[in-house]
Amino acid sequence: SLGSSRADKLDAAAYLSRFGTCKQADALGLSEEYAEIEASVKHEIGSVESDQVQKLYGSRLHLSASQIDRYANCRFSYFLKYGLRLKERKEATIDPAEFGTFVHTVLEHTGQKVMELGGFHEVSLEKTLMLAKEFSQEYIKERFSLLDSQRLTYLLQRNAAELEMVVAELWQELQASNFSPVGFEVGFGAGEIMNPIEISGKQMNALIRGYVDRVDSWKDGDINYFRVVDYKTGAKDFDYCDVFNGLGLQMLLYLFALQEEGQPVLGDCPVGAGIQYFPARVPYISASGMLTDQQIADERLKCWKRRGLLLSERDVLNAMDPTEKQARLCSKITKDGTIGGDVATSAQMLLLKAYIFALLGMMADEIASGIVSPNPYTRGSTHNACTYCPYAAVCHQPSVEGRRNYKTMTAERFWQEVEKEAKKFGG
Repeated sequence: SLGSSRADKLDAAAYLSRFGTCKQADALGLSEEYAEIEASVKHEIGSVESDQVQKLYGSRLHLSASQIDRYANCRFSYFLKYGLRLKERKEATIDPAEFGTFVHTVLEHTGQKVMELGGFHEVSLEKTLMLAKEFSQEYIKERFSLLDSQRLTYLLQRNAAELEMVVAELWQELQASNFSPVGFEVGFGAGEIMNPIEISGKQMNALIRGYVDRVDSWKDGDINYFRVVDYKTGAKDFDYCDVFNGLGLQMLLYLFALQEEGQPVLGDCPVGAGIQYFPARVPYISASGMLTDQQIADERLKCWKRRGLLLSERDVLNAMDPTEKQARLCSKITKDGTIGGDVATSAQMLLLKAYIFALLGMMADEIASGIVSPNPYTRGSTHNACTYCPYAAVCHQPSVEGRRNYKTMTAERFWQEVEKEAKKFGG
């Protein structure tokens, strides 16, 4: 017999355990390893003692938007990543995250340079594209100069071509809009232009840090209306159910913080006009027949429609998009002349602010309590926190008692629930 290593026996036992074949394990002399695998599978997640919580996180939580989303998805995953600081395995490759960094960097530098040259109303599309190409080439040279392969060359060329179309769409929007960029990569945190966002909890307070991709402003008399813009290269989107349950709060937090203390960026009397996700990927169009260039552009603009939440004031919306159809906004004018879509009144914005800060306060308190048992967030077939979780090998339970299952939430129900919860919190 050639024999086998301990690792081989455990691997074999783990394979047999998947099918509950205890007898085959006995026959192969793997009883001990099989029992070890079964015991590990049936483990239970405990909690963290209060004195250990402070050793892990300190006396005050320091959070980022991604950490909030991680906790809202599953507190056990948050504990493993930010409490125990376990490192997930990653393959070295040019992945969507790398493309996202590439796009964000080029859009930031291009936008800054255009504003230095007089703004999007003064700088031509051709000049803007030329600037973007220069920043794109500079980024590629700095990040990938030591790598050489046909696949890499193809990916970089494809990304550069897609980025050119994204920049052109950005120029079209800002060239028509009365809102103009006043800040890029606006930072919240120690040493940044904005202080960290403070969250008050009963057991533990928290400070939230992060960056806004872009802040646009429009002055109407003495009022500085502003919107917070996020460049979206992934699947991130505005969703009422997610927001109500603590996911995707980043943009709203920045909006509320800037309204309270945004004078360094916006000047006096800043008023939040909403949040908007700018889709920084090119939507590909499918059609059963040949389309003209104009038809392709029209179809692409429909897919490129912005998502977000905007202030329900006609003058503000007209300033954002003065065009007749306002195809780039998440709002719409109904047949009777009222404003519909993803919009909110000033009163609703205040309620939402109270609700979100109370929700984050409870999140901080729950972290302080030491409860770390899995409670993954699931919403129908569109979202499952377990699907791509890097810590599945640690949790690896076929079913989780604490799983939270949600359904799609309409805007009407969202505002009803927010008002109800905000009143509970005294908002």
